[in-house]
Amino acid sequence: MLRPPTLRLASLLLALAFVSTAALAADDPLALLDAGHFKRARALIEAREATSPDDPATLYLRSRLTLQLGDAKAALPLAERAAALAPRNAAYRYQVAGCVGSLAQHAGILKQLGLAKRFKREAEAALALDPRQIDAIEGLIQFYSQAPGIAGGSDKHAAALAETLVTLDAARGRLAQADLAFHDKQRARGEEALRQAVSADPKSYAAHLALARFCLGDDQKKWDEAEQQARAALAINPGRVGAWYVLAHLDAHLQRWDDLDRTLAEAERAVPDNLGPCYQAARTLLADDHEPARAERGFRKFMTQEPEPGGPTLAHAHWRLGLAIEKQGRRAEALQEVETALQLKPDLDDAKKDLKRLKRG
Repeated sequence: MLRPPTLRLASLLLALAFVSTAALAADDPLALLDAGHFKRARALIEAREATSPDDPATLYLRSRLTLQLGDAKAALPLAERAAALAPRNAAYRYQVAGCVGSLAQHAGILKQLGLAKRFKREAEAALALDPRQIDAIEGLIQFYSQAPGIAGGSDKHAAALAETLVTLDAARGRLAQADLAFHDKQRARGEEALRQAVSADPKSYAAHLALARFCLGDDQKKWDEAEQQARAALAINPGRVGAWYVLAHLDAHLQRWDDLDRTLAEAERAVPDNLGPCYQAARTLLADDHEPARAERGFRKFMTQEPEPGGPTLAHAHWRLGLAIEKQGRRAEALQEVETALQLKPDLDDAKKDLKRLKRG
């Protein structure tokens, strides 16, 4: 494990890197979306809408944000308008495919087939505009690997596209190959592809993060390497939250309390508008049945600001806060938190089960 002096040096380097990263991305809504800073991007997109609401770039950005917020139905017409206004833009065309794909994931079986076929058409149209459109290639790899044959799925086509992606972006291509291997339950081949991704591009945040998460797996438990890979990701971009999640989980799981406090403080300085690492640490403590009072503090801290879209929700935080409170013997208060969770998200099935259990006494 890294020792305190090394950690202090790492913290200084991260602080310097964060200043540079923040300066580069602060006024770029697309970069913010790509980095997972949806709340920051929202403010910039709203400013663009006030002055150029019908600009295709504005429509595209709003569609991206709306899709991230979970409303594919509203995101689709925005993407369609952007693509119609800029018919040679491959990214705009692929955004249409992304919206259609999201709708397919939540549609009934009969609708799924038609939506899946449209996704394929739209993604292929994006590639026809730009054969190097990497998002479209990645989307088609997922489509071919997951869709049934009747809808056009093909493991052979997925593998071939992944090989093509390796020639365009070696790290992202290897990550795609890792996903295919894990989908086929070939863990060793997936691990090899992850390591190839890191070797192909040592400056790839996504590659280091993917390998770190793999090392956290129950079948791996490579704690030292998970930490090393997470810190390598942070050295590339401390302003993205994924690697902070890994460190928060590790410190909580290994009961390194001083390290955990330090990690959460550093994460909040680096990403002040995303307290997801506090939630992750609390969730890990709850799952491991350690320090329920500390877990309670983590969940309460997380709920002090609007969550980042796509991450843990307030409903999940209230539900798990209730479980942490229950472990401390405060059943009535726990019941209130679980009820609040279900008011926020009535379809949270696990919370429903806990509510019934708590009411039974």
